[in-house]
Amino acid sequence: MSTDLRRPRAGACVTCRSRKRRCIPSSTGDACQLCHSLSRPCSLSVPPARRDIDGGYPRASEDTGPSNASEDPLTGLTSRQIWIELVHLYFRFIHDIPHTIFHEPTFLRRLDEGTAPMIHVYAMCALAARFSSNPVFDGTAPCDRGKVFATEAVRLSQPYMISPSLETVQGFLLIGYFLSGEGNVDGKHIYIGLARLHAERLSLGDNASAVHEEEYRRSWLSIHVASHWSAWDMAMEPMSLPQEPDFMPNIDDATFHTVSAEVLNANYVQDSPRCDMWAQMARTLGIYAKVNTLMRQLSCDKISFADYCAQAAEVELALDEWAANLPPRLAWNFDNLMFLAGRRLGQIYLAMHIGYFHFKQMLLFPFLDARAARNSRPDHAFKCKDSAAVVSSILQYSRNIKHCELDYFIYGHIGVVSSCVHLHTLLFSDDYRELPMVRQRLVSNFQYLMTVKSYWPIVEHYTTHLRTFQNSCRDSMSDPFVLDNWMARFLIEHSSLLSERQLAPHAEPGTSIQPDHKSSSGNATPARPSIEFLTAQGSENNEAMVTLEEPAQWDDLSRLLHDQEITGEALINSALSWLLDDRYDSNQVTPT
Repeated sequence: MSTDLRRPRAGACVTCRSRKRRCIPSSTGDACQLCHSLSRPCSLSVPPARRDIDGGYPRASEDTGPSNASEDPLTGLTSRQIWIELVHLYFRFIHDIPHTIFHEPTFLRRLDEGTAPMIHVYAMCALAARFSSNPVFDGTAPCDRGKVFATEAVRLSQPYMISPSLETVQGFLLIGYFLSGEGNVDGKHIYIGLARLHAERLSLGDNASAVHEEEYRRSWLSIHVASHWSAWDMAMEPMSLPQEPDFMPNIDDATFHTVSAEVLNANYVQDSPRCDMWAQMARTLGIYAKVNTLMRQLSCDKISFADYCAQAAEVELALDEWAANLPPRLAWNFDNLMFLAGRRLGQIYLAMHIGYFHFKQMLLFPFLDARAARNSRPDHAFKCKDSAAVVSSILQYSRNIKHCELDYFIYGHIGVVSSCVHLHTLLFSDDYRELPMVRQRLVSNFQYLMTVKSYWPIVEHYTTHLRTFQNSCRDSMSDPFVLDNWMARFLIEHSSLLSERQLAPHAEPGTSIQPDHKSSSGNATPARPSIEFLTAQGSENNEAMVTLEEPAQWDDLSRLLHDQEITGEALINSALSWLLDDRYDSNQVTPT
């Protein structure tokens, strides 16, 4: 692409030069044979953009933005050191969590050589600047740092709107994810749609390298994941992924994460047990679609509650079969988490399993409705609470175990849904033995939400929804857990704007699900250390565990947790007020 950092040698295009291939013009004369076979723009046919000849990086004085340099918002942010720092932060905190589109060793090598596409560089910086502790960002809130980079990435993408290539697919995906974190639903949907349209115009040529082929597969899978979340946000059915096997990852995650392009391109053979977590996650997307469809149908009275029970049982069985069929090393337990965290794969592992438990807490959420207690098996509500408990534990693990960070906004939505389930226990349970642990899970969720809220503007949206839901719990004479249209949208459309909830009197006042007399997390998962264990043992004789420096504002929430005189309702109200307090200084939050 013409946005590469360094001009190719005379007579060779960027693609051939980076792959050390002889650049042979095609018969049409408007591209080389390799670029033509890969369906990507050839730099020989595109007028080169102005570049700095010293190392390939643009000079601050070049015409890459506003004509007046003193008014250019990128001034001071266009140094090679800033780009390298932020790209590394992108691969630490973003890549392989919501998407998997790059071969990290190859991209970092191209960045070092000065041949990485600037669209990608700026978009990565837009996503990662929020995690930087560089003094250049002093005085700028973490959630505001990426906007200037995103603006430049969008500008650089404009000339390639009708020139499909794998690079444009990846660039549009990155921009779409940034806009999603900003709460720009329309912009996100447009750029994810552009990525899909460009991907549909591509095909794998016979001469494609192993790395290029795998990036193509993983980009298609990332489009599929993004399209699902984006479509439900727009109240639309997601488009299905083409069924050809070429659109599933072919190389093991651990291998693709670390092995160099030279080794992979030389017909590398996997000789260890496969660690294909992204391929496993892909198999849950169809189940996720069924969960959302069922919930919408129930909320609009298109199916009866009895029909929902029957169909939910089938979906739950599919989820459980997915979990049972995981390879032993990928099954959910603490030993596997620590093993994979040691290989810097803990984030993908947690992302895979939090998705499973989120889908399960969503599927079983309607059974928290008081009427469901009289018309269904009570273990459905218990399973919902178990799944919400595991979600809380996973979010806590992500804060306390190295290389397991889930500081991405979508997990803020998942944490809000988990918190709603905990609210049910605090408001309606008569089992006083489980209340202290549920209170601690709720507070732990709120601490996590406070952290990600400082990074992503959209999380403020989630917490406001949670306050609206809590108000309906407090003020309504009806059961606030009934799955009406507002509740379904709250659970499914994580970025949508919701009005105040108006509850109809569906159930008798004061009706509640009968409490169970066992811990709600009793059988959720084997060998799962408690939140108390992580909090108390975080730094004792375990190099994989880290102790977070909690902001002083968290002391107020901790006091609420240990105040046995305060009621569950008062705890919820005070904790939400703390979470929504704009006086909290988000500049103090930096990743460890």
